[in-house]
This record gives sequence, C-alpha cells and structure tokens, in this order.
Amino acid sequence: MKLVITIIAVLASILVLPAMGESAKFWSDQANDYFIAGDFENAAAGYDKALELEPNSTDLWDNKGKALANLGRIDDAISCFDKSLEINASNLESMNLLAIALSQGLNKYSEAIAIFDQVLQINPSYYDALIGKGMSLANNGDLSGSLDCFEKATQVRSRDPSGWNNKGVVLRQMGRYQDALTCFSKALSLDSSHVAARQNRDLTLQDLEQEQPTAPSMSTDNMQ
Repeated sequence: MKLVITIIAVLASILVLPAMGESAKFWSDQANDYFIAGDFENAAAGYDKALELEPNSTDLWDNKGKALANLGRIDDAISCFDKSLEINASNLESMNLLAIALSQGLNKYSEAIAIFDQVLQINPSYYDALIGKGMSLANNGDLSGSLDCFEKATQVRSRDPSGWNNKGVVLRQMGRYQDALTCFSKALSLDSSHVAARQNRDLTLQDLEQEQPTAPSMSTDNMQ
C-alpha cells in the first residue's frame, strides 16, 4: 500500500560539515552547491573527491548516499550509509537514512522498521524515525501502528505540517474521515501551500459528499 503522505525531506537535504581539510572542504562545498541545484550526478562526484581526502567523514558518506538515492541508485546509496555506520555504528542519522533507503527505495519495510526501532530505542523523540517508521508500517499494512507513530510525531513537532498530513492519510484509510479532515486542515493552517495536505483534504471531502469513499490515491509523488 502506497500512501499520499509527505515523508521527511532527509534525502533532499544535505548535512553541513564541520571544519575539515581545506581541499576536502572545497570539494564538499562544491558538491553541496550541485546538490542544492539538483545536479546529483556532479554532487556525488564532488563528495567522492572530498572522501579521497577525508575518508572517515560520516557526513560525507551520508551526503554522497543522499545524492545517489536521488539518482535512483538505491543500492549504491545503501553502501554509503553502511560505510558511514562502519565508521560510527551509533550514528543515528546514518541509521535513519539506511532505513529510509530500504523502505522507500527497495520496499523492504520489515528491515526498515527494525532499524527505525533501533533509532527510537536510543532517542524516542527522533522525529524523522517516527515519520519513517509510520510510513513503513502503513505500507506494510499496519495502520494502527502507523497512526501511533504519526501521533507521536505530531507531539514531538506540533508545528510540522507533514506529520499532521501523514496522520490524516492513515485516518482516512481507516474510514475516520472527519478526524482526517481535522488533520489536513491543521497541516494547511501551518503551511497553506502544502500540496499533499490540500490534495488529501479534497479527496476526503469527496468521500464525505459521496458517502461512498473513493479509493485513496496511493501515489508517492508528494512525499518530501
């Protein structure tokens, strides 16, 4: 089951690296510029150059993995996140990225959930892991567990519209249309330009007007 929910924008963002060797910083900064511009091929190449000089930088491995994930090279991205975890096995960011790649890239929801659980055991308020786990549970058919994750996520970041949108999608799928509308309206009150929330709200209003729910759209195009 694919849900119209906004997942965290982790794979569309980069980490700001700490101070490093001047040449490595040059290549990293250049790669960051390419990444922001959407040129993920050159971004990945730039991170490779930086890694030649700073091979033990988990941030560089994670950023390279994100660039590769945006190119659809999920297996290569996973190799980068694995390399980061070889350097620092307790890096929650790398663990979370690995779980997202397994879930959203390879549909390996059970494996991803197990990793999200590890992250949340260390930090129960890790927002991205709550969202990622909720998404994985929903796609794995566990709507109740998914709803629990999104409820916790909205408690952790009450002003993040994505959590409210995701919660609303699950409620709609459960047939709780009024509760779903409340969530979509909350998301739009926080961000009036939130495309997924507006789309989901309109679909839910159609459900109520027709009294027979339309099949929920399961596209992942609006994930962030």
